[in-house]
Amino acid sequence: MFFVFILMFVCCDGFLIDTTNPPGTGQYMTDKHYKALMDLFFEERQARLHLEYAVTQLQHELVKTQTAVGNKLLESNKYNKTIEQYVKELKNKTEVLDIRLFDVESDNIQLKTELNSLRKSHSELKVQYNQIKQNYASFENKTHYFDTEIQSLKQLKSVTDLQAVFRISNQTDHLEHELQNTNSQIVVLQSSDNARKQDFLALYNKTMVVEQSMNNQFQSSETINKARIQKVAVDVSQNSIKVAKALDDITAYNQRTAVSLYPVYKTYSSGSTIMFNGIRSSNGLNSTRLANIRNKGYFTCDNDGLYRISVSLMTKTAGCRVDVFTNNSLRNHIYAHNVHDSDFNTMTFDSLERLSKGDTIILKAGSTVLLYGSSYSVLSVLQITT
Repeated sequence: MFFVFILMFVCCDGFLIDTTNPPGTGQYMTDKHYKALMDLFFEERQARLHLEYAVTQLQHELVKTQTAVGNKLLESNKYNKTIEQYVKELKNKTEVLDIRLFDVESDNIQLKTELNSLRKSHSELKVQYNQIKQNYASFENKTHYFDTEIQSLKQLKSVTDLQAVFRISNQTDHLEHELQNTNSQIVVLQSSDNARKQDFLALYNKTMVVEQSMNNQFQSSETINKARIQKVAVDVSQNSIKVAKALDDITAYNQRTAVSLYPVYKTYSSGSTIMFNGIRSSNGLNSTRLANIRNKGYFTCDNDGLYRISVSLMTKTAGCRVDVFTNNSLRNHIYAHNVHDSDFNTMTFDSLERLSKGDTIILKAGSTVLLYGSSYSVLSVLQITT
């Protein structure tokens, strides 16, 4: 702008301060010209201040969002450390339960060994008991035989027969004594067998009770630990999803589309497309997209969202017009109100538009218009939200 001001000063041979002199044929700058130039400077300064304010607000929002996400990440890390400590405690408790279960299994094996030993002893006692029963039956048979013989001897009258009877009676007494001893042994064996049976049943019942108690305790502990571990896993998964979403939001925020374009300096005929193939600055666009914009001369939207579209065009064409199109649909007219072709004028347009992927922003000349490029005219597109 300073260069334009110097150029006009040189061409017009200085400013005409004296308003009493009539305007010439182009050799002097009138008050009207000077006021229009000052208005042009003021408008351009206001546009720049407005744009700087918008950029500052966006930077503040970015810093605030990054700070909030950083705090969330710190809280998530602390919570994850607490969860890891809790999982370690659960693992330690599970190891203790495994050790106790191993001890119980060892005791159970020992009890089973003793049980097998008792069963073997019980089998041996049963064999002995059956043998004693057989001997007892044999003794009963002999006793019955001797009783029969005694009855027959009572009818004998000879001394010889009486002696034989006495001898048989003595043998019978001896057999009865042995039978009593045998009965006593049988009673002792039966008592011992019953005692061993009671011990065996008590030991077996105790083993079953201990095993059932440990199984119940282990199952209960295992169920509780599984539920806690599943809850911890769900919490960790939810935190991971939240962190991933926050990182995605930060990435999307940092990759929002922003580009400033300037047109080719030339005179555009009515209905022709104004070619914005100069790129002043950009963000979120790779080299392929920038090359595509240069080749086409207009902006194409990459992502859905709310965009701010700002246009500032400098011209010397009197009474000209520029049309703003979205997808070949007329959005707005921009007019230059200068009276003479020698007057500089800036046409501006600022709007918020909801754009979808593939939408285009195209500027066309509504009438014949001479546009300045480089640092005099600019088309800015800024993505505000997704």
